[in-house]
Amino acid sequence: MSVSPFGNGGHVMFMKKCAKGYMTLEATFLITWTMFVFVLLIYLSFYTYDKCVLFQDAYTVCFKGSIQKDEKQVVPYINANMQKQFGKKYFGVGKVKGTVDKNGNTTSVTGECQVKVPIRQIFTMHGEAGWKITTRAKAQIANPTKIIRKCRFVGSLLRN
Repeated sequence: MSVSPFGNGGHVMFMKKCAKGYMTLEATFLITWTMFVFVLLIYLSFYTYDKCVLFQDAYTVCFKGSIQKDEKQVVPYINANMQKQFGKKYFGVGKVKGTVDKNGNTTSVTGECQVKVPIRQIFTMHGEAGWKITTRAKAQIANPTKIIRKCRFVGSLLRN
């Protein structure tokens, strides 16, 4: 029950409003949907953060492996340091898995993880993978020592 003032030359008259409302029921729906949206935004933020960090880690370990002096040590180096690079910096995911592939003078690292969502049927994302994150980073294998030596050799030839 609410009242609304109507002024008339300095005299205030109050009139009762007689419309019945279902404010409790409406508030219940409003609060429920607001909570649902906030929780969904939090999980979408986890998903986005984890996707960015996973690509960054995959590329970092791929690049560090691609600049090894011995080309035969690229894949063993990446396999040995992958889990250390992934670490425990991800929010709301299970174990982060990674695989290495070497094709010619290019190496690639694929990383996968699954965002843990309490009720997957309600919080669905478009596509078959749903909340699964998969990323792939590539780097060209290069021996920096050989490149520096070749540049110095060419530079000494040009000076003479």
